[in-house]
Amino acid sequence: MNRRLVSFVALLLMLAGAAAMVYPYAYMVGSSLKTRREFAQDKEGLIPPRYQLGEHLRHRQGEPSALDWPGAEWPLWQNYADAITFGKVERYLGNSLLYGVVITAVQLLLDVLAAYAFARFEFRGKRLLFGLLLATMMVPPAVLLIPNFLVVRELGLVDTLWGVMLPGFAGAFGIFLLRQAFLNIPAELEQAARIDGCGSLGILRHVVLPLSKPALITLGLFTFMGAWNMFEWPLVVLSDQNYYPLTVGLSLFRAENGADWPRIFAASTMGAAPLILLVLVAQRYLVGGISLSGMKV
Repeated sequence: MNRRLVSFVALLLMLAGAAAMVYPYAYMVGSSLKTRREFAQDKEGLIPPRYQLGEHLRHRQGEPSALDWPGAEWPLWQNYADAITFGKVERYLGNSLLYGVVITAVQLLLDVLAAYAFARFEFRGKRLLFGLLLATMMVPPAVLLIPNFLVVRELGLVDTLWGVMLPGFAGAFGIFLLRQAFLNIPAELEQAARIDGCGSLGILRHVVLPLSKPALITLGLFTFMGAWNMFEWPLVVLSDQNYYPLTVGLSLFRAENGADWPRIFAASTMGAAPLILLVLVAQRYLVGGISLSGMKV
């Protein structure tokens, strides 16, 4: 009985936590389907009043209902169409997708090479260099804004796509995560491949990377999410609105549309949907990938 009671209480706590996490997203989606009057009249509801069963019953009985309000014939997805038409959301989505794909691809390539070197090669100053690399993880990102901007300016990449992407092409966390994953692979497999005539790059490609798929997918997901959600750096390095990512574009859209919350929620839903779908697809790799980072240093 005690075990069942504990399990039941734990289940209730998990359901409460899940509901608290899901509610903001449900509220965002529900509010994006409302008209401005419906949002003003019912700010807390998750379902637009004109789609609520009680409003339809009152309307059939001839009583005043939300279906009598102006705009009751408002199409379900009109706010999304308006966000694309007036807010240029599709352009910001395209920019964020470009930043996310390029930064993720380049960072995976560079982090894999660096992590394999730290995991399998011996060279002078290896421990010191790895310690300095880990120390950079303690530096707040805001501290690096000015140094990164000075470097990008000297390279002539201010207000360009490459200027936005360049600082994200390598990361200490990714090198650490992949190094731990590579250390977990038995060295005998690599030795057998080397006896068969494989070089270091061949071993990395045909032995190490296939066995490190969970860690690679986990790092790719985290990198893509970071690139998708970056806000401060594009705001610093860009002045051309055509290069804005979705995060900066949404803030601009909010400033231009004032209190038109349904359209703002529609734009926010379109911005959050790709990440949610990506996490749902890759979630089975996350636990396995993150657990590899707990190996010995």
